Amino acid sequence: MEIRVTFECVISIQDGETNINEILHAVGNFGHELTPKLAQGVIDAYQSRIVKMLCSGEGHASWVPHDVRGEKGQLCVGGCYHGGGKRESRALRTELGPLTIGTCQLVCGVCGKRFRVLGPLLKIAPRSRPTVGLRFMTAETMTDLSYRKGGGCMAALAQVDVPKSSSHRWMLAGPWDALDNASFSPAKWESFQGLMADGTGYKRQGAETTHGQLRLVMGVKGSPRKLVPLGVWADKSWEDIDKEMLAKKPEDVLPPVVTVDGEQGQEVLGNLAQDIQRCQWHIPRQLGFALWKDGLKKPARDPLMGKLSGIIKIELPQGQYRGIEKEIRDQIRGQLLEGKQSMNALVNSFQRKGYQAAASYLRNASEHTFTVVEKWLELGYMPPKAISLLERVMREMGRRIKKIGASWKDKGVLAVARVLLTRIYNPEQWKAFWAKLLDLHGRCAVKSYALNFSVV
Repeated sequence: MEIRVTFECVISIQDGETNINEILHAVGNFGHELTPKLAQGVIDAYQSRIVKMLCSGEGHASWVPHDVRGEKGQLCVGGCYHGGGKRESRALRTELGPLTIGTCQLVCGVCGKRFRVLGPLLKIAPRSRPTVGLRFMTAETMTDLSYRKGGGCMAALAQVDVPKSSSHRWMLAGPWDALDNASFSPAKWESFQGLMADGTGYKRQGAETTHGQLRLVMGVKGSPRKLVPLGVWADKSWEDIDKEMLAKKPEDVLPPVVTVDGEQGQEVLGNLAQDIQRCQWHIPRQLGFALWKDGLKKPARDPLMGKLSGIIKIELPQGQYRGIEKEIRDQIRGQLLEGKQSMNALVNSFQRKGYQAAASYLRNASEHTFTVVEKWLELGYMPPKAISLLERVMREMGRRIKKIGASWKDKGVLAVARVLLTRIYNPEQWKAFWAKLLDLHGRCAVKSYALNFSVV
């Protein structure tokens, strides 16, 4: 079927005095007013056409699926309908603005059920007001802005007024678990050069403790390196995360290293890889905290932190491993041995001086400080030695859940984190996720239009 729309627009312009801003403002306001009215008219015409065809026997029962009267869950075969009852209006909140549509009522001649056509015909869930498109707009807006500012932005730019309570409720009820299966569970781990893990705190609501932890695990692959989200968890221990990841990953595949920042409990993630690499950016900074616990002031701490940074810094050459001269590889082995000896000497120095916290920290960290160099010598390529790639997304997470959002329930912070990760690292999957929910197959399209302008 085709729906032909005819409308006439009269625009008043003052001769010689109108500027471009006034023209754009007037036409923009007209477009915002016209679009929902046009959509509403198309829906009304389509509904009337389908009702007429069903009542005349020309339609198909699959157009308006409904349960047998008195038998919930049992689909009626339908096939014979007649009109019944008056039209009632139904309000919808859409990405074009609010719509109010009159709903036609039908009576099934097979089971006798009386029902409204609009819901089953347009696949609108009962008692559902926001459309899928509006939920999509809300999800994208609310992962960048707060619920209050996001609602104002949608109202200003898209003329869609969404209260912050509604947007918060929609985010909590979103089907984000599907993103775990689609985005966070890659089938092949063989391409991973390593894993990265990190976490950040957030203020919790509705829990015994007010401090929660949002934790991420990412895969690293390709050149230049790219991150692949593997999982995000709200206030789960690293031990529980390790168990969940072991259940997901292929049993016979172990990436070379998992790079961690040294947070307590992260050592269990060594089950996911061949070995652990402590982030070389964090090691000197965490040593500074240990020295502070031992009573050292900043002027005394900084030289020791700088000395450690120089010890662990081993520059690995770029390019194919086989193309690197044997002398250079032997030189790297020598630097590795020297670095380990220097760290042991620094630990002994701390012990002699009574810096027990610093000595204990450095002794534990030294075991996994040079893993990346050892793997380079063994495998011929350099796994990640720092989580700097992951810090970018952690900064984005921190901005959204700490700077913009004040406090969270676990479900709410997890929803925002899942959406944000998918939008950043898998935009194609994000589009496909919503394309499936929107169910777009080109079954409705504006075929042609003509604009004729005349001056009166």
